[in-house]
Amino acid sequence: MLDSNAGELLRLLSASGERLNMQAINSRLPDVQDRTGAVEALMQAGLIWHAGKGRYATLKTLGMEVGTIRMRSDGSATLYTREPDPIRIVIEKNDTGGALDRDVAIIRLLEPDLHSGGYNGRVIDILKRFRKRIAGIARKRGENWFLDPLDPKVNGNIPLDPGEEKIRQGDLIGCDIEYGRSSIKVKALSTVGSPNTPGALIDSVCIDMQLPEDFSEEVKRESDAVCISPVPHSSRKDLRDVYTLTIDPVDARDFDDAISIETLPQGGFRLGVHIADVSAYAPPNSLVDNEAMRRGTSVYLPDRVIPMIPEILSNSACSLQPDQDRLTKTVLISYNSSGKRTDFSVFSSQIRSRRRLNYTEAFAILSGNSSGDIELDKVFNQFAELNTLLDKVRENRGAVDLGASDFRTRFNDEGFPCGFERVSDDVSHRMIENFMVEANSAVAEFCKWLELDVLFRVHGDPAPEASEKLRRILSIYGFKMPGQLSPRASALSKTVKEAEGTPLYPIIRDAVLRSMQKAIYSTENSGHYGLALRNYMHFTSPIRRYPDLVVHQAITAYEEGSVPVRSETMSTLGEMCSGLERRAAGAERATTELMALLYLAGETGKVFEGVIRDKTDFGLFIRLLDVPVEGLLHVSALKKYRHFITGDLHPGSGIFVSVEKADPIERRLSLLPAEAPEDTE
Repeated sequence: MLDSNAGELLRLLSASGERLNMQAINSRLPDVQDRTGAVEALMQAGLIWHAGKGRYATLKTLGMEVGTIRMRSDGSATLYTREPDPIRIVIEKNDTGGALDRDVAIIRLLEPDLHSGGYNGRVIDILKRFRKRIAGIARKRGENWFLDPLDPKVNGNIPLDPGEEKIRQGDLIGCDIEYGRSSIKVKALSTVGSPNTPGALIDSVCIDMQLPEDFSEEVKRESDAVCISPVPHSSRKDLRDVYTLTIDPVDARDFDDAISIETLPQGGFRLGVHIADVSAYAPPNSLVDNEAMRRGTSVYLPDRVIPMIPEILSNSACSLQPDQDRLTKTVLISYNSSGKRTDFSVFSSQIRSRRRLNYTEAFAILSGNSSGDIELDKVFNQFAELNTLLDKVRENRGAVDLGASDFRTRFNDEGFPCGFERVSDDVSHRMIENFMVEANSAVAEFCKWLELDVLFRVHGDPAPEASEKLRRILSIYGFKMPGQLSPRASALSKTVKEAEGTPLYPIIRDAVLRSMQKAIYSTENSGHYGLALRNYMHFTSPIRRYPDLVVHQAITAYEEGSVPVRSETMSTLGEMCSGLERRAAGAERATTELMALLYLAGETGKVFEGVIRDKTDFGLFIRLLDVPVEGLLHVSALKKYRHFITGDLHPGSGIFVSVEKADPIERRLSLLPAEAPEDTE
């Protein structure tokens, strides 16, 4: 956050558009105390820059921009400038100035890039380095060691100092990075293991993405102590007699949401959503809170979870385990017989969950099978009826519905990936999603009314150029989209539904998803395009998302008549949490892809069904249907094995392929045309 001195200087330079030296700044701002400090603060924030001859000016005046670098595998990069009007800048390989993926850099704009509608640019300076560590394969050439990073966005042959580590040729190692002006070198930190093992490959992504390691002893001690004596709350309502239950994945250990329901005398329902009150164990500026803020979110990788808060809290004290008294934040929402919300209340509470169900059990009951428990069956009948009403309300509202496309990795007894299964999108999952969306929306409205200092979850309308690009992509696959420049979310849902049950579904879904802006955390309650809601925030998962914990802390402070004191402004927190969420999603994608390639490395010659995503001069890019990865079918293989091909080959065509070679180290999958297995014909 800029102080008043820096703010005054920024206003001066922005309004005048001039290049001013310190003498001119001193004469223009005689009442500003620390003008040198103000210049340094604005430089560090990337708001002003050197203009030559000891002068300073805003980036706009100098034809510069600032943003986060996203490297490509060919050594070039793109950069999107900061909100509210982001510009896409293309940076050629020789103009990256030693920047690495996710570095924050100052860019000088060059000529407009006619292809993308943005600009070409050159890195002038790097404000903030993202990476401190990097993982890769140790290589020795003569007497010198080098590192070949596993991250395909970082060039190889980085000079390596083995230090005291006894490394061997071909070891997968973690290294500290030593930055030079326009180059880097690395020093060995630890040996991760064999690059052909799942754990080592996932460890390498954790290193590359700078994911946090174990909690400090100080944080663990505070967690142990607060489990015994959570922060007291004077007005917590006792709901332990209310019939509440949890529904989670079969292997879940942290249960942060419970639900209850009752019918209303005048018709309709009252839904109760009860969320673990982590704020009672992690008040603002506590050690646990500061560590949760630093992590931002739990990270779910194929073989592990990197939690946001210590497990003694996430899996024990805060987890809504059955037959245990637990502290919660409750949202009670009343609906009429049409599913329209008529009233709601938000307050701190205490519950005692009666049952813990997994999604498979919940799905069975929702499908009409008796649980053998009369009371549970009655409650589920009410849940099902309300869920049907909410489905209709959501559809009428025009919310986007993209279904699910995530995969879960299966491991064999030796710990190696042995297959993949799609994450279910059945009625039990959708019911819980509906109930959580309802709670999040109600709490957002509650916080807006009270003007609480919180973070909203906002999702902007698609940009016209992105919608036009989507329209072109869909036409390639034989799909149409309504003609508006910015279609309603319901129109996108309709397009995705048309692809359901076809091999094209994952491609169409991904194309629609990429056409939309990314949802972010913001202090501005500007609405959520995808859900078609004016008020929305994340409230229902404070065990694994920091913005949810912030909301809980704000509600606690409101009930106690106080105001949370934080080390960061809420707008800064929004940017931090949005970035940490993107980091977690990137790590989850990368590790799943590595497990897919490692699995396929042992399946050479096996036939898989796929769909052609793209066609180029050098071959076809094939998306496999049952494994979350795509590979290249080279044009030379097409010619050699042409007898396996039937029909035209164009984007959207189904095709059978066999694995020629899968290499997790190179992140490459080579495919060959194949004959359809007999059982598919």
